[in-house]
Parts: sequence; C-alpha cells; structure tokens
Amino acid sequence: MRSAVLAVLVLPILGGCEKESQKPLASDTLLGLEADQVLVGVEMNLTRAGVRNGVLVADTAFSFQEEGLLQLRNLTITFYGRTGLEEGVLTGREGEYRFETGDVEVRGGVEVTEAAGSKRLVTERLRYAAEADSLYGDTAFVLYRPGLQMRGDSFVSDAQLENVQSLNPSFVSEGNPTSASGTRPE
Repeated sequence: MRSAVLAVLVLPILGGCEKESQKPLASDTLLGLEADQVLVGVEMNLTRAGVRNGVLVADTAFSFQEEGLLQLRNLTITFYGRTGLEEGVLTGREGEYRFETGDVEVRGGVEVTEAAGSKRLVTERLRYAAEADSLYGDTAFVLYRPGLQMRGDSFVSDAQLENVQSLNPSFVSEGNPTSASGTRPE
C-alpha cells in the first residue's frame, strides 16, 4: 500500500517534469536559422593598424563562422579620422561584415552623412573597404551638397564625402542636403 501511495505522489511530479523539458528554448524563427550565433544589440570597433577608425552598431547580428561573416540588421557605422574626431555616419537596413578584411556591405535605404551634416549621400547599396578606408557604390546614388545635387550610377568616396568620384555624373544646382524631402535615387 505504501508503494502505491508513493507511486501516486511521484508520477504527477515526473509527468510535470517531462512537459517542462519539451518546451523549446528558442522561437521557431530562431530555430530555423543556420547561424552559429544570434547576437542582439551589437557594438564593435572597426580598426586599422590598431587604431579605431569606426564603431559599428546593429540591432541584430547573425554569425556564420565558417563563412567568416556577420549578417547585420539595422546598422550604423560612425567613422572617425586620425585625430579621433567623427567624420561621418553610415546607416542601412541590412549588411554583412567580413571578419578577414573588415569590409562591410550595406543594403537598403543606405545613407551617409558627413559629421557637419551639410553633405549627404543616398543609395541602395554600398561597400566600405576597410583597407582603403573608402566607400564604393555600384548602384544609382544622389549626393546632396549645399546648392548642388550630384547623381550617378556608381561612386567612390571617403566618409566625409569630400572626395566623391563618379563616372558620367549629372549635376543639378538646387540640392538641399538638410531637406527631409530629399529624393531617393531611382
């Protein structure tokens, strides 16, 4: 009789434990990812020759160790010059950071604003090449400077948007980089 009472008391406890262990540790969305790690609230320094030249911040990062990359969501890169002063800010909806080279490709509503805020470049995709400390774009872009708009199909630039080079650019002399209604390239 004593064994029967003990069994009646222990079985509900064991049954409860079994149901607890079947509960998934992550959402179905996260379980479906093939990333090695999922990081939330990422901030990392970008360095060249041991000196910080930028800070990358992203809402979410998916780490793929074998490919040597981080897939990023909602990212911002703040660039710093040799003196440590802010030179420009790059934003985009998604991107990829390559561990081996330090290069970052940014896609979706990409915008670069130089530190003083008087120049702004808008495009859908660009690449930051760490070794050259340069921005490269192979899609349509618009560069807004006081009193001038520059449009083109590709560009090479520094983070301050001081030296922007483009093949076959077109210019309009009414650009307003501080206007919130600035048009996006088509």
